[in-house]
Amino acid sequence: MTSEERRAAIVQSAIRLFAEKGFRGATTREIASAVGVTEPVLYQHFRTKHDLYSAIIEARSGEAAERVTELRELAARGDDRAFFSRLGELILERYESDPATTRLLLFSCLEKHELSELFFERLVEQFYSLVSAYIRRRMSEGAFRRVDPDIAARGVIGMMAYQGLMGLLFPENMKKVDRRKVVRGAVSIFLEGIQAPKQT
Repeated sequence: MTSEERRAAIVQSAIRLFAEKGFRGATTREIASAVGVTEPVLYQHFRTKHDLYSAIIEARSGEAAERVTELRELAARGDDRAFFSRLGELILERYESDPATTRLLLFSCLEKHELSELFFERLVEQFYSLVSAYIRRRMSEGAFRRVDPDIAARGVIGMMAYQGLMGLLFPENMKKVDRRKVVRGAVSIFLEGIQAPKQT
């Protein structure tokens, strides 16, 4: 295993353990053991748990940046349904494919970890800013009625995130609904509420 590969393996093991036990609950000994290395080897790559946690945030923020880039390209087209539909799909895909990151974010906030703000800034804020800017632009173009763009952005993101979070927290109790159906329904409800009336 190269140094780069070992570093990546440590990050993945740390994500899993932090998601299961929180930052305080997971020990460096457990993380090293999960990767099959000793603690001294772990410390060669990450001097502290804090450094390791920062590396996790950086890794996840890189993935989030790719999603934001895709949404920016869609935003430039001005196709409201396509933009908000892809936004919803990306949110639900992340909840389904990467539940560990959600658990990690919840632990980070509940433990009042000093890096929780960085977590929000790198993984959440970009989405809010992009969606808010899109709504603001479409209002200025006359396509959307006058609303608070920040609240509207939270509203549409929240519609999708609620479904993803409830599915993660209560998988047995939440009725399994097709992701595309959820997105179609939420986007229709949102757009019918925000679109400006047709001029006659």
